[in-house]
Amino acid sequence: MIDRKSTRRLRYAILRGVFRAGIFIAARIPRRAGLALFGAAGSLVYCIPHEDRNRTLRHLSLIYGNDWDRKRIRSTARGVYRELGKNLFDAFFLTRLPPRRVDKFVTHDSLDNLREVYDRGKGCIMITAHTGCFEMLLHLFPGYGFKCFAIGRRMHDEGLDRIVRGMRSGDDIVYMDRSEPPRRIVRLLQQGRLFGVLVDQDTAVEGVFADFLGNAAYTPSGPVKMAMKLNVPLFVVTTARQPDNRHHIFVSGPVDLCSGGPDLQHDLVRNVTMVNRIICDTIRRYPEQWVWMHERWRRSPSQEDLELLKGIG
Repeated sequence: MIDRKSTRRLRYAILRGVFRAGIFIAARIPRRAGLALFGAAGSLVYCIPHEDRNRTLRHLSLIYGNDWDRKRIRSTARGVYRELGKNLFDAFFLTRLPPRRVDKFVTHDSLDNLREVYDRGKGCIMITAHTGCFEMLLHLFPGYGFKCFAIGRRMHDEGLDRIVRGMRSGDDIVYMDRSEPPRRIVRLLQQGRLFGVLVDQDTAVEGVFADFLGNAAYTPSGPVKMAMKLNVPLFVVTTARQPDNRHHIFVSGPVDLCSGGPDLQHDLVRNVTMVNRIICDTIRRYPEQWVWMHERWRRSPSQEDLELLKGIG
């Protein structure tokens, strides 16, 4: 019998192979062919029974079970894997292009508010989510003249970690490990950089329970708390592939955060809920472009958590 450690090693070996193949292929074939190839590969992965697929189906049923029939749920789940494949290719393809060529494949909401805040030189927090080709954002904004930094979790596999860090590094980008001290985040913000951070997964970091697609979900709250404490502007930025295979970036903000009230925890949960609602707007518009296989509702809220959420509405 194969033990868990052997299974993990095999999974990492496969992922390393996929990433290396993707980087190699993206540099050598036209984008249309790459999207078709990786989209088909994603659909093929869906056809193979595995726990991630089952979880995707369960989560889609949790959110849409009262409105969609089983056929639509299965079709959407297959679409999730197809879009993951296409977005994986574009993560390799778009991040290697010079900024002047990226505009051919990407549109965006107005950046005027973001630029106005950035030009003050006091930093800005940019919350995003695992929607669409989110990996391109870290390279895209430096191409528009914004110096950025982001935080990620170190991979257990050193080879895979080097590949991912290489993809997330570049000119005007600082990529730091989650284990680094918070004071470095503050220092980089004080340098006037944009802090890009993902908050749509249940991870082992400080968080609160907040509504996510109609259900209470444990949500990382550190970036929101930092924005409240330091009075740093906060934006929510999501992206989604459009029918013509271009990507559109949605920019919301600066978000009007609640602060200074008698109950800091209440303000924090309210603010995290506002951020989640913006993220969920994109997910509901583009359900095939979110990572439904993640254990988003893994933890259960306490009665006190539920009462607080009920009061927020």
